This record gives sequence, structure tokens and C-alpha cells, in this order.
Amino acid sequence: MNVLMINFPAEGHINPTLGIVKALINRGDSVHYVTTKEFKERIEGLGANVYLHPNHLEGITPQKMASIHEFMQFHLKISYDILTVVQKLSNSIPFDYVYHDTFGAGLLVKDYLNLPSISSSSLFAIPQEQFLKMLRNRYGPSLDPSPEFEKENGVLIERIEECFGVKVKNPFQFMMNTANLNVVYTSREFQPGGEDMDNSYVFIGPSITKRVQTHDFPLEELKGKKVLYISMGTVLQGVEPFFQTCIEAFRDFKGKVVVSVGRTTDLARLQPFPENFIVRRYVPQLEVLEHTDVFITHGGMNSTSEALYYEVPLVVIPHTSDQPMVAARVEELKAGFRIDPHEVSIEKLQESVQQVLSNPVYRENAKKLSNSFIKAGGAKEALTAIDEYLKKVSTIVNSPKNDVAECLSPINSL
Repeated sequence: MNVLMINFPAEGHINPTLGIVKALINRGDSVHYVTTKEFKERIEGLGANVYLHPNHLEGITPQKMASIHEFMQFHLKISYDILTVVQKLSNSIPFDYVYHDTFGAGLLVKDYLNLPSISSSSLFAIPQEQFLKMLRNRYGPSLDPSPEFEKENGVLIERIEECFGVKVKNPFQFMMNTANLNVVYTSREFQPGGEDMDNSYVFIGPSITKRVQTHDFPLEELKGKKVLYISMGTVLQGVEPFFQTCIEAFRDFKGKVVVSVGRTTDLARLQPFPENFIVRRYVPQLEVLEHTDVFITHGGMNSTSEALYYEVPLVVIPHTSDQPMVAARVEELKAGFRIDPHEVSIEKLQESVQQVLSNPVYRENAKKLSNSFIKAGGAKEALTAIDEYLKKVSTIVNSPKNDVAECLSPINSL
């Protein structure tokens, strides 16, 4: 089969799909992945065909976005570029179905190619009605666009619809591309309300695939030691004060403290480091988690799932996006302790880590969730569900809606 994969250009959305890519290729399917240059090497390394589009989000973080409508504008630009790539590919490749993320251009590509699609959810699964209600509760009146954004985004929507013969049904559909089959990278046990979700949601557990990357991290220094691991992910900026607080809180920690500070942190503001600290811009996270006793994290879905997979309890400090929901679920299931960002202090960090280390219930519940991840079945379960779904849907002729040759000027010219 020829599988077309469409995704949102971010680590947390790309990485969970890699196990699916590998499984599809191992059984003889051809995978055609549309993405940005940052992810080309790792996807091609699995044997997939990779096609690139510009990354309009390069250098942009959640803190730098003025509003959710600016985020929608990025989605619209990326969707136009992805549809342009897909239009060219469809002239020579007879795709069988589209495998797309819940974020991004997936449903527009599905409609353009007139093909079945499977949705890939790297976050918790949230039905559309519930998601829209959450947006309204969170943003209130600011959910209504300003005249400026309404005009600019309206121009982009009009161009997409005219060029590709598809319909943007809802301005927020780029954040809720659900399908008749939805692959979710967690277990029903960790998913909020998972026991009540129907069979259109297939929970396969997190995609845990070790990166084929060289590193000089001294893993041998962690063996036989109590290990505290601290990471705020790859997106947050301006976190030097937080790391300074961590240094003061754990300079007397009886064990090793591993800190992943990311690419943009100003190390000069943090040095010198205590002797028990190992500080790196990049940390081989999976390898470190195998030795970790407690993990202080921002609560990103990938990092949280990876920690729980290795039976590591957490201290979660959520900042943005889905992190508050993940933190709430970790706390609810007593697999970790939650601290709100404005509550962070030396004393609070010390108290939380000590609570997690001294109370065995946190590690026991982390182990239960780890077992639920393993039992979920992984990529094998996903492929079984995909095959069964495709057998049920009628074969649809691959016939794009119209020729868009006259619409191929760069989106940045708008």
C-alpha cells in the first residue's frame, strides 16, 4: 500500500508516529511523509520517502504568539504548502489512505484526495464538541478574532478553498482532525474518560523508540545512584530563573541531578554547577529515564509517557497547551505531584521531590500505568486496527478535485 502521512512540524507530533512508520515499512508498505527539513533525516532513516514544505513555525514558541488566531494563521499557511506538495505527488502516486495528525492539514488533504483517513493523536483524545467547549472556557471573548486577523485568515482560507476545492468547515479544525478511526498514543487507563470512549479510538500506548543518535552523556555515572532528572522540554524559553531555583534546591541532593536545559538557555547565568549536577543542552532522555528515580517535567505528553513507561514518578510543572491536562491526570492517578508555575520555590521543589521519593504509592502507580502502556499493543495493534478499518470502507478512486497549477505561487506572497 501507498500511505500518505501528514503531520504538524513539531517534535511532540512527529516522534510518536515513527514506530508506525517503521512497522508499515517492515511489512512492505510504502510510506510517503510530508514534513519539514528538521525531521527529514530521522524519517528517511526508517526507509520512508520524505517530501518537504517550508516551516512557518521555525523559531516560534507559544510565548511569542499573540493569540490563538495567530496560531491558526500558521496552520493555514502550512496547510496551503502541504496541499501544494500533495497535489504534485498525487499525479504520480496512487495513495491508498491518509494517516494524519489531529493538528494541521490532515482533513483538508483527505477531502482533496477523496480518500479514507486515519487520525493520529499525540495528545489525549478529545472529541470535537468537548474541544470547542474547552477553547471557549479558556479564551472567552478573545476566541473571537480581531478584524485584522479575520481579514488575513479569511484571505488564506479563500485561497485554499479556491485552489484545492476543499472546505475549511471550522476555523479551529486544524486542532481537531478526528476521523472514523483515531490512533491514540496512550492507554485507556491514562486517557481521561478512556473507559467511556467508543471503538473509533484505538489506544496503542506511547511510541517508545530509542533515537539512533550518538551522544557523550556519562550514563555510567548514574548507575547505583539515586537520580533526579529535570527537563522543561524543547519549547519553553526564559527558564533560567527556574533552573537557578533547581540548582539551589538540589545542590545537597544525595545522588545525581541531571538537567536538560535545551538549546536557548543562557548557561552563563547558571554556572558554576554543584558537583552532583550533570547539565547538558541535550540529554538522551530514554537512556537517562532508565536510571531515574523522580522526574521534574513540564508535563508534555511525550516526556510524561516516556517517564511512566520506565515506571518513573513525576513532579509536573505545567505551562501551556495540553500540559495542565496531563498534570491533572498524573496527579489524579497518584503517579506524581503537581506544582503550578507560580508556586515554584526552593522549598516547594524540595518538598515535592521528597514526597514522591518517600511515598511508594507514586512509583507503584507509575508501574501500573507502564503495564497498561505495554498491554495496549503498540504499532502492531495500530496496524491491525488500520487493516480492519480499511476493509470496512469502500474503495474510493483517487481523483483530486481540481488542477491547481495557477495557484502555486508561494504562500508568503500573500
